[in-house]
Amino acid sequence: QMWDKGLVYQGYKVTPHCPRCGTSLSSHEVALGYEDNVEDPSVYIKFKIVLSSLVDSEVREQLNNLFASSDKPAYFLAWTTTPWTLPANTALAVDAEAEYAVVETDKEFLILASALLYAVGLGETKVVKKLSGKELVDLRYEPLINPHEFGIERQRFVTVRDEATGAEYIELQRQEPDKNLTYRVIATDFVSLEDGTGVVHEAPAYGEVDYEAGRKLGVDFVHTVDLQGNVIGTYPFAGKFVKDADPLVLEELERRGLLYRSEKIRHTYPFCWRCEAPLLYYAKQTWYIRTTAVKEYLISGNNEINWYPEHIKYGRFGDWLENNVDWAFSRERYWGTPLPIWRCESCDYLECVGSLADLKKKPEFSGFKEPLDLHRPFVDEMTFACPRCSGGKMKRVLEVIDCWFDSGAMPVAQVHYPFENDTLLEDGRFPADYICEAVDQTRGWFYSLHAISTLLFSRPCFLNVICLGHILDAKGEKMSKAKGNVIEPSTVIDKYGADALRWYFFTSSPPGNVRRFSADMVAEVPRRFFLTLWNVYSFFVNYANIDKFTPVAEGVLSHSELDRWIISELNQLIADVDAALESYDPTGAGRKIESFVDDLSNWYVRRSRRRFWKSENDADKLSAYTTLYQCLVTLSKLLAPFTP
Repeated sequence: QMWDKGLVYQGYKVTPHCPRCGTSLSSHEVALGYEDNVEDPSVYIKFKIVLSSLVDSEVREQLNNLFASSDKPAYFLAWTTTPWTLPANTALAVDAEAEYAVVETDKEFLILASALLYAVGLGETKVVKKLSGKELVDLRYEPLINPHEFGIERQRFVTVRDEATGAEYIELQRQEPDKNLTYRVIATDFVSLEDGTGVVHEAPAYGEVDYEAGRKLGVDFVHTVDLQGNVIGTYPFAGKFVKDADPLVLEELERRGLLYRSEKIRHTYPFCWRCEAPLLYYAKQTWYIRTTAVKEYLISGNNEINWYPEHIKYGRFGDWLENNVDWAFSRERYWGTPLPIWRCESCDYLECVGSLADLKKKPEFSGFKEPLDLHRPFVDEMTFACPRCSGGKMKRVLEVIDCWFDSGAMPVAQVHYPFENDTLLEDGRFPADYICEAVDQTRGWFYSLHAISTLLFSRPCFLNVICLGHILDAKGEKMSKAKGNVIEPSTVIDKYGADALRWYFFTSSPPGNVRRFSADMVAEVPRRFFLTLWNVYSFFVNYANIDKFTPVAEGVLSHSELDRWIISELNQLIADVDAALESYDPTGAGRKIESFVDDLSNWYVRRSRRRFWKSENDADKLSAYTTLYQCLVTLSKLLAPFTP
């Protein structure tokens, strides 16, 4: 259905790529792996200006005369934290509306934004010229490292239109080697004057905004790194993983006289949530779902969902929807749900197959084997004749589907809809009343559920969700096998029981809060709550058996003020717990029960003991038994969802 609606497409985009797993990650997967305080290089690089490009305006010609009259070279000064991307530089970006300064040092001329002179350490350096950023646009500069000298292919962005479908896609066309290669300065709207130099190093192969700017403006495209994150070509640092290549790249640039300054910076960087490898932003062909096409439905559907805690609705989840990007949902892996798209080997015609029955109806279909297994490699053997060209063979594309798509399709996949259970959307099973997971799933399962349901049905697939905070260790640190601070649930359960662990989580803090955890905290539950309740039960059973008390269906009218008070409290407890659970507040409900048990033990039983101890089996004693029996039975029912 998504394919038929035009919501699935293949395009060249920069995707967050894990070099170890060998696959792209979706935007909500990337959000799961950010780490703070990561150390990286912070380097200032010089790009030599081609003086012959300083023409076509009075300001440029003045600069040309200034530089030509001196024996000092002239450079653009740019900043980056990813030196490994510098050999792939093919453009420099400036802010056309900003003011730039030409400063003269003892050795050279440098051009950078006036607003950042002091931040770079050039605030006291002689400024020989100020000019607008638009005067720098289309100036040429020499590559830091000519890719052709090191066996690297250079390409250029070209937009190609499919005459049959009208769709446009980006094609990278190979460029001939050029010993006198130069690149140009472009104007973009993402140049920051808050940090750096106001001159941005552009490597379209390794940055999303770089890629978009390169595609729009038709700049060159150079890949210097393979999908495993290793430098290719014949560079001195070839074969090195990108992070290991950083210092070697800087050594080479320093040897060429192009390294202005090298420092260190600590910042936030994304890592793979599966294997913790650093992610690389990498331009490649991949398959996308156009979730941006239904952005308004995603937002309006969220308005129908009750979130607990409430601030997640318009905060973490709502912000995520407001800033929605298309879902990169294919993976270059072997295991996973195969992407059901077949491509013609001859004419590149694409077709999405909706079912096994549809596949078997295709002309010249072959490759089907029993027993049925629709995973790789078996599904890759299924082919059929191309319906567009004569003689072409349709073979499945190699990608598999993002596992988050599998999880998001759960509401329909678990009942084999629409092939079975075709009344799913009308018989009350959809949408789900309630789901629950941790807060990180606002960009994982919660999102994939919501996105797929909206894309298919234009409605949410769940109505209520409890969003849990993460569980930390007793010191407030994230549990990790590497740190050795993971607490195995089975160990706690074996020692204190599953009910004690459950009750601790329900009542220790509201579900949305981050919480510290230790086994000692669970140990308090039996002492503080379960033993109190057990003592009340034991007291009742002991004396009820002695007096052969038999509960009666109809209650006994009591004139005892204590009985009327505790029954009133019990009825109020029923109302409070029901209301709390209706509002998806198990913490509030559990704490009400705890408070009632404390009152039942320390007020009612303690002040009614003589009524149970006396020898007469009178109406007062019967009333006490009946009242306590009613409290214990009702408590058992109220506790059932918490401590089954």
